[in-house]
Amino acid sequence: MTPEQYANIMDNSQLQQQMSMTNQQQMQQQMFQEQERGLAEEQLDVEEIIDRIYNLLQGKEMKDVGGVKEWVENTNNDMRILSEWGIQRVMQTVRFHINKNTLLSNFDDGQVNNLMYRFTTEMNDLVLLKYSMLFREMSFEECKEILERKLENKEKLRHFAVELLGQVPDKKQIKKEVLGEVEGRIEKEIAKIKEDALKERIKEYGLLLWEIEQSVYSTLNRALGGKERETLRRHAQFTEVRALTPEGMQKGKGGMFSWLKGS
Repeated sequence: MTPEQYANIMDNSQLQQQMSMTNQQQMQQQMFQEQERGLAEEQLDVEEIIDRIYNLLQGKEMKDVGGVKEWVENTNNDMRILSEWGIQRVMQTVRFHINKNTLLSNFDDGQVNNLMYRFTTEMNDLVLLKYSMLFREMSFEECKEILERKLENKEKLRHFAVELLGQVPDKKQIKKEVLGEVEGRIEKEIAKIKEDALKERIKEYGLLLWEIEQSVYSTLNRALGGKERETLRRHAQFTEVRALTPEGMQKGKGGMFSWLKGS
């Protein structure tokens, strides 16, 4: 083999190595870009937050179903505070404040405080002006059950009072007397039960609003001073630098045949 042939072989080997390194660099850069895109999408994904708020507004509870945490319907109707209209109306407001655009904004302290003030004010006004639509109204069946329990308790108290007097209570007579007292007032009793239930639901709204406020406030704080944008920018810059400096080029200058040049 002549020196010229040997030199050609070395040149071809180095060329193949450089092409291989270029392909590896491109693949590595593409991989880093895909990873970065996935991290960015995950960082800006607010659907889990919104889904949690929606399920809580529906009165659902988190349970272990076959080893997996899932939102399930709550058998306790008292946990359902808002009407369907109320849930959708509140969720419109939540989605308006908790989204990618908000995260990528650049707010200062004054803007965050002003936005929170406007948010809480508008939510409170909604309760004051449309509370009859916002809160869930108790169904007739629920009212009926409550009225029946009230009448049963009245009968038990009458039984107990008669027994205290040393007499034998007449269950049929006591029941007839109790029913006679509400005769002609059933409609009013049902209306009173609905009114009391509405008052109790309104009492729960303060806690419900506070929980929503915390989610909105946390989102606005992530945009304070453009922190979320800055974090994504740093990730992108780091990925770009890492993609342009593959390990093979850092470890050796000239590739695997570079020792021949010094011989």
